[in-house]
Amino acid sequence: MTFIRSLLYAIWFYVLLVVVGLLAMPVSMVSRRFAIGSVRFFAHIQAFGLWLICGISTEVRGKENLPKGGPGLIAMKHQSTYDTIAPFMFMENPAYILKKELLKAPVFGVYASRVGIPIDRAGGAKTMRLMLAAAKKATEGGQQIVIFPEGTRQLPDTPADIKPGIVLLYNELKVPCVPVALNTGLCWQGSGFLRRPGKIIFEVLPPIAPGLKRDVFTQTLKDALDPATVRLVAEGRAAQGKG
Repeated sequence: MTFIRSLLYAIWFYVLLVVVGLLAMPVSMVSRRFAIGSVRFFAHIQAFGLWLICGISTEVRGKENLPKGGPGLIAMKHQSTYDTIAPFMFMENPAYILKKELLKAPVFGVYASRVGIPIDRAGGAKTMRLMLAAAKKATEGGQQIVIFPEGTRQLPDTPADIKPGIVLLYNELKVPCVPVALNTGLCWQGSGFLRRPGKIIFEVLPPIAPGLKRDVFTQTLKDALDPATVRLVAEGRAAQGKG
C-alpha cells in the first residue's frame, strides 16, 4: 500500500510541477514576487497531496520567531527534498542557497533561478565570495536567506555538523539567525521513493542574535538544532507507531 500511495503521489507531484510551472513561467521569469507566489501555491498543493494520498500531515510551529517584513538568516536542518518546498508556505520572502546544478532542471530550474542563490560547491573561496555578495544584496532587499548549515541531506538521527558557509553569512550579514528543526526524513527520505504515513513537523526556534564569536555561534546553533530535532523525530516516530 505504501508503494502504491508513493507512486500516486509521484504522479501528483510531477504532473502539477509541469502544469503549475509552465502556466506560471512567463510571468515568473520577469517577476520574482510572482515566482515566489507560484512556488508557494505549489507547496500548498503538495502538502495537500501528501495528506490526501500518503496520509502525511504537515505542521509548522514557532512562526512567530521568523523575521517580520525584514531580512534574516534561516538555518534549517535538511533531511528531505520537502525541506526545499514546504517553507514557502510559512516564510515571507525566502532566498535559498542552492547548488547551481538545480538551475539545469526542467521547469524547476527556472524557479530556482528566481528564488535562489546558486553556488558552485566545488568553487572554494570564490564560491564563498560570490555567495556572500549575493546574500548581502538579497538582505538589503529584505529577503530571508535560507541555508542548510550541514550542506546536504542527513538522516533523521544525525547530529548537526555545522559547515563554514553558515558561519560566514552570520558574521558578515549581521542579521539574526533563526534555526529551524524538522523531522521530514521519517516520511520523505532524502533520496528514497517511498512516502511513509506520519506527521511532518517544522519548528522555527528562537533567533540567535548577531555578534557572537565564531565558535560560540556554531555551538549555540548546534545546541538549538540537535535537541529540537531529537524531540521532533521522537514525536514523528510515535505518530508512526514506532515508539
